[in-house]
Parts: sequence; structure tokens; C-alpha cells
Amino acid sequence: MILGITVAKATVRVSNEKICYYSFLGLHMQLVEVEHVVAIAKENAVKVSQLPPVWQDIAKGNANVGFSHPHTYVEMAQLFQYKLERGEVELFQERKQLAHLKPVFSQLFGQLARETLEFYGHDFQIHNYPNLTKILYELESKGIEYKNAFKVARICMDLFEEFGYELPASFYQVHLAPIYREHVFEERALRFDVRDREHKRSWDAVLHAGKVFAIQMKIQSIASKYGFTYQHGCGCNSHLSSIDISQGSFEYELSPQKRRRWINSFIWTMWYEYAFFPLIPNTIYLV
Repeated sequence: MILGITVAKATVRVSNEKICYYSFLGLHMQLVEVEHVVAIAKENAVKVSQLPPVWQDIAKGNANVGFSHPHTYVEMAQLFQYKLERGEVELFQERKQLAHLKPVFSQLFGQLARETLEFYGHDFQIHNYPNLTKILYELESKGIEYKNAFKVARICMDLFEEFGYELPASFYQVHLAPIYREHVFEERALRFDVRDREHKRSWDAVLHAGKVFAIQMKIQSIASKYGFTYQHGCGCNSHLSSIDISQGSFEYELSPQKRRRWINSFIWTMWYEYAFFPLIPNTIYLV
């Protein structure tokens, strides 16, 4: 009884959602109280306890990671998993007639989201990063014929000095890749070359995240100091960050006020590129 008005309430449970039906003056209202959901920046997200175990360890400070804002990375993981598990994408927000496909999307991309977070939770572990100091020493000791490979390693060292552990190990591995080819200018078709099969998904995700232009500009400005530029085809002939000759050098610095935002955007883009990678149509025609 509220102010002399009778209000009846019945509660039922459907899956993990508690749905409360209120009868008020003969009108029925429905309030959905979703369990296992938290709010981050006014957006729904999964709880830390629902993330892959490696991310739960990161949240507890029990993981061997080196980034300086662990809570930021964990919160992005919470949002990322929720959005793909629940189908919170523009496709369903703007095209209501496709609502019946949302459960199938959520089932598929919920799985891909967990695969993605599982991979990057480990890729951020310090022991997975290349030992750039050792690589530089070995290349320098091999003499002048390895000068281009040495320059590539120097580019990676400068990238690490810029971004450190804020970006994952695969970011450095893909930019270091040319030193492990027959020569640094060798091009390989990312999706079809068996030599790169085991890391094509993570490397492709890094390269496509270069659409975050500020990070791409910084990468290219560092490479240009050594007379190189990085190329990526974005098709089936994606050349694994192949090296080309630069025609000049230029300076570019990330704005201190926007730096964190650009890094977060790069990571977010890299994650969804990793998730979507198996769905891209491939054709040998482009190679």
C-alpha cells in the first residue's frame, strides 16, 4: 500500500535477469534488474569475476605485467566482453529489424571476445616481450651486412622507449619481424604464408590498429629517422609490416593531453580486429 494505492509485485527469473512486474492502477510495468553487471563510465560492463582468469589476476595485481594503469586495461576488458556478449553494436542499435539475429551474434562474438582477452591477457605479460637489448647486441656483432636489420631493431627499441609495456608484446614482435626474413625488404602474404601462420591473427590486429592515426604517425616518425617506413596492405596480401625506403625523416610527438586516449583507442581497436580476424573473406587473387 503506497499513499492509499495498492501496488502488487511479482518476481520471476529468466536466465540471469530478474524481471519484476508491477501492477499499478491496473497498468502493468516491467523493470529489468540485470545481475552480474556493473557500470563503467555510465556503460554496462561485466564484473571482474566474469573475465578470463588472467584478467582477474591482473585486477588483483598478481600478474607479471608492466603497464602503469592496470585499472584502465581491466575496465576496457570488462566493457569489451560485455559489448560483444550482449550484441551492443551499431548493427542492432540502428537496424531494429535484425533484432532476431542478436542471440546468434552474441553467442559467436562472446566466444571471440573471450579468446581475444585470453590472448592479450598473456601478451601483456613481461616475459613474452622480445629482449631488444640482446637482439641489438647480436645484430651489431654480425657486422655491416646486417646494418638494415640493426636499424629495424633500433626502431623497435625506440618504440619501446616511447610506449614500453603500455602496448602488448605482439606490437613489438610485428615491427621486429623483418629481421627474421631472408632480408628486411622481403614481403609476405600474411594470411597465406605458412611461416607466419601461428601469429598472423595478432600481428594483423596490431597493423590494423594503425588506423588510430596518432599512433601510426609516431611509428612512422621513428622509422623515418632510420631511413625506413612501414607498409601494410590491409588485404590478403598484407605484408606483415614490410619495410620500405623512406624519402625523408619527420618529427611527430603525441600530445601529452591526448596520449592516454590514443593508447586506449589503439588497444580497443587491436582487440576488435583480433576478434573479427577469422571472419574476414580471403582471396588469393590479391596476392
